[in-house]
This record gives sequence, C-alpha cells and structure tokens, in this order.
Amino acid sequence: MEDVILLTMRRMRSPLILMILVYSASVFGLVMIPGQDPQGRPIDVGYLDAAYYVAIMATTIGFGEIPYAFTGAQRLYAFLIILPNVGVWLYSFGTILSLILDPQFRAVLRQSRFRRLVRGTAEPFYIVCGFGSTGSMIVTALVRRGYGAVVLEREEDIIHRMELQPEISRVPALSGDVTDRGLLESAGLHHPQCCGIIAITNEDHANLTIAITSKLLRPELSVIARSENQRVTANMDSFGTDHVIEPYAIFAERFYLALSSPIKYLVQDWLISVPGSELRERMELPSGRWIVCGLGRFGSRLAERLEQAGLPYTVVDVHPDRVANQPGSVLGRGTEAATLLEAGVEDAVGIIAGTGDDVDNLSIVMTALELNPKLFTVARQERQQNDELFERSHAQLVARRSLIVARRALYIATTPLMQTFLHYLASEDEDFAHHVASRLKSVLGGQAPAIWTETLEGSLRSGLDEAREYGTEVRLEHITQHSRTQVAEDLPCLCLLLERGASRIFLPPPGQELHAGDRLLFAGRNLARDEILWTLTEPYALIANATGRHIPRSAVWRWIERHRANP
Repeated sequence: MEDVILLTMRRMRSPLILMILVYSASVFGLVMIPGQDPQGRPIDVGYLDAAYYVAIMATTIGFGEIPYAFTGAQRLYAFLIILPNVGVWLYSFGTILSLILDPQFRAVLRQSRFRRLVRGTAEPFYIVCGFGSTGSMIVTALVRRGYGAVVLEREEDIIHRMELQPEISRVPALSGDVTDRGLLESAGLHHPQCCGIIAITNEDHANLTIAITSKLLRPELSVIARSENQRVTANMDSFGTDHVIEPYAIFAERFYLALSSPIKYLVQDWLISVPGSELRERMELPSGRWIVCGLGRFGSRLAERLEQAGLPYTVVDVHPDRVANQPGSVLGRGTEAATLLEAGVEDAVGIIAGTGDDVDNLSIVMTALELNPKLFTVARQERQQNDELFERSHAQLVARRSLIVARRALYIATTPLMQTFLHYLASEDEDFAHHVASRLKSVLGGQAPAIWTETLEGSLRSGLDEAREYGTEVRLEHITQHSRTQVAEDLPCLCLLLERGASRIFLPPPGQELHAGDRLLFAGRNLARDEILWTLTEPYALIANATGRHIPRSAVWRWIERHRANP
C-alpha cells in the first residue's frame, strides 16, 4: 500500500500544487472584490462563499452567482479566472486518468493487493513457482486437499487465465520474475503459515535459483524442485534441496519396476493414480529385444534400465555421434518404415518413442504397430493438449512429464509418508506386494484410492485421552470401523503405514495399539476418511467402538458411567 501512495503522490505532485495555487489565488481575489446586496448596499464576500463559487465554477457545475448577483467587477474577475481554474482541473483529472491506465501503476496495485492477500492467509500454504499444466494440477489438488497456495508465474496471460478457473480463482497469484528474492518474500517466504516452496518452472536454472534463495533465507522450509538435467540435480542435492523431481528418472524407475516386478508396479500405479479413476489391470512387459528411438535425456535413461534388466536393445537416432557409440544402431528418426525395418522392428518385442517431439513419437508408435502389431509401445509426451492423441495411439505406457511431476510433488507436499511406503514396497519381496494388492483390491471397489495422513495430535487425540480415562486401549481396528451403524462394519480403507517417532510399522495389523503422536497413512474411499475423522474427534464414538457398549454424549453422564465402571 505504501508503494501505491508513494507513486500516486509522485505523479500527482505537480497537478496538486498547481491546483492549490490557482484555487487559493482565485478565492483570495474574489474575497478582495466588494459585492452588493439586492438593495445596492456594499457587502464583503466571505471565504466560504468565495471557495464554494470557485469550486462550482472550476468543475463547470455552475449553480449561479452567490451569495447575491455579482457586480460588474466581480463578473469581470470571474471571467478572468474561469480558464485557469477549468484548465487546472482538467489537467489534474487527465493526470489521474493516465495514472490509472499506466501499466506501472496497475502493476503496483496488483502487487499491493497480492501482498495483502498473502498476509491475510491463515491456513498452511505452499508457494508454487510456475503455473503451466503442472502447476495448475498441483494448485488445484492442494486446494481440494485443504491446503492454501500462492502462485508466482512469469507470464501475465497465464495468471489471467487462472482467474477464469472458479476452483482456484481466489488463490493469490502474481506475474513477475519468479527468481527475484523480493517477489518470493512478497509471496510469503517468511510467512509463519508457509509450508514450503514448489519450484516447477520449465527452466532448470530458474528452479535452481529459487531453491538456493529459499534455502538461504529460510533453511527450515521444505523445498521441492523440478530438474531435468543431472548436473542441476547434483547441484540442488549439494546444498540440501529436500526433494528434487526428475520426471524422466522417475519414469525410468517405474519402467524398470514394471520389467522386474509387475505386481509392485501395479500396486504403485494404484496408489499414485487419480482418486476415483479405474484401477489398471496387471501389465506384463515382454522379455526380448527392444528398439529405442531417440537416445536423449529420456531415451538414455530407459536404455540404462533395459541394460540393468539384462535386455538387448537397438538404438535409432538422428545424431551420428549417438549412433556411433552404440554398435548395431540405426541413423534416422524412426518415423519412417524403412528405418524401423532396418532396426529389426519385425522381431522386436517393444519400442520406445522417446524423441522430444510429440508428433514424431505418435508417428513412431503408429508406424511400428503397423509393421508389428504385437509390439509393446512406450511413448514420451511433452504437451498436455495431446492427451487424447496419445490415448488413441494405443501406446501402452505414456510418459507424461507434467503428470509425473505433479503427482510426485503432491504426495511429497501433502502425504510425505507415501514416499516412504513406496520405497519400502520397491525393496520388499513379491509376497509383500501381493499381500498389499490383495488387501487394496478388497476395499477399493475397482477405483483408485484417496491417500491421506492422520496425525493423532490436537483434536485428533481427544478420543485417545478420553479412552485412557476409561482404562480402555484404543487399537487401529477401533478407528477403521463405522461408528454410525447398528452393526460393526469395516470402513473401505487400508492403513499402509504407522509412524511412531523413529519407528515405522508397514501394514499394521488391526490389533495395533494407537498412541498419541502416531502418524497413520491410509488409502481408501473419502467416506472412510470422513468417518475416521469423526470417530477420532468424538470420544464417545471411539470408546463405544473400543468397548462395545454405548457411551452417553453428555459429559455428566459419561462421568457417572465411568465411576460406575470403576467405583
């Protein structure tokens, strides 16, 4: 607000000074000229009457001569001061209008409003730097999950389009240089409710700058940064960036998991899918020779995973140096049938379309399937607007960069225990994965689950404290039962992880005792989440589940009931 006032006063200084001088001189001159009443007696014009007359004359309102009809001398004086007064009013009004239309002033107004909205934020929020397709998905999901967000974006047009989306139109957003320290501070970097920074612009250097600035100014904040370059990733790791998201590396890890353990890949896919979407069926990747079209940042990572799995592959690339380093490789783009035939597409088991152009990747997939319909196809997608094209291409695995980054950033920001569980899942044996898949399938009903974390602190531990006064032990099964049905009924959810201090229990059994401070990771339907919250915040419901007997709602009757049970 101070900037708005300063800029306004700087622009309006000359018009205001000139208007005050002309107005004051006009009033003083009118007071000095004697007037007369209707009877012809001389009178003195007061300052109030003079000021009023000059004001209505200068603004061209013109109510008439006051307090009485003017003498010839007064009319001559009024005639002389009309032009300078009207002129200075028009000059001042024009200056005000030009100030309102000035891009710099409008930018200052937006910044002032933005800072005011950020200062007034009372809920935990993340600063999201970059609002492309990835940022849009992240901000929308954060709002749906009860978190706040503050958006910084370079392009002003993108901010305007964001304001047209009803669900996130009230999210504070500002265009500008997202790497600027002042802009980050205006976005709430030092705000007590700021949970962390999510840097997901399309430029690795910008994300690196944001991460460094955030870690230097507020080292305790969580920083989630996107990187597509291994050098930048190593740089971010070196100064303690909490989470670095490499979309191609993440997809390569999942690709290797699908090659080595289809059941682990399936469980992971269920847990990271959009809640409510249809669960994917188990997918078996073929064992044999693959064709990799494009050995850039994406293709090279998948080629490394093929080598790790012990599978042969043939490279097709337009860069002679890449082809020269890979014996048996083919020089070409892979969009032509002749190039694919030379690479041996007819006896290959799978093909990876990994160029940086969506149209080329679609062409590679379609041409390859015409030559060998049995191929397993993997495609790289760069632009979100091509979603439908890739779905119609029949590619079985599609690496959507924006979706990969959004999913990883979201569960790091909102359900950090999920990453812990997924790492454990990947390191465990097949039996554990089969057990998780079986239990998930029994509660999900064919739809991808919602994922959430409950921490037994604050209002969520009130039921535990009340149960302790009753001498009742609260177990996991007591909060995963429906509390508002006549017959005991299990909720459609599965507890994946219980964290207590430094210890972790994966897939805790129903009889696991709960303590204050426990953190629980659940997968299931939103109905189950609502019922668990209700049970934890309503002590009588939790005690009823734990003891099997009705507990009165009234505190007085609960006290009587407690003393009857423990005289």
